[in-house]
Amino acid sequence: MTFAGHDFAAPRRLDDSGWRAVAAVLAAGLRYEGFEPCGCGQDPKFRPRTAAQVRARQRVGRRRGLSEAEALAATDPYAG
Repeated sequence: MTFAGHDFAAPRRLDDSGWRAVAAVLAAGLRYEGFEPCGCGQDPKFRPRTAAQVRARQRVGRRRGLSEAEALAATDPYAG
């Protein structure tokens, strides 16, 4: 079992796309944490929620030479 972070909210059981996104985020070494280490922060960091969001960020990350973690943590992969 893996600790996903204080701000982790599991997708529905049958949401395969959501679970693939969770697996990609955790495989990249990211966690579902806000700005506070105790999980009580009001503004959690962005994490992709669907497999399509993961694919889009990975595609843009490869083009820009970003690491997997940097690409998945981007709120908008096309900005900047």
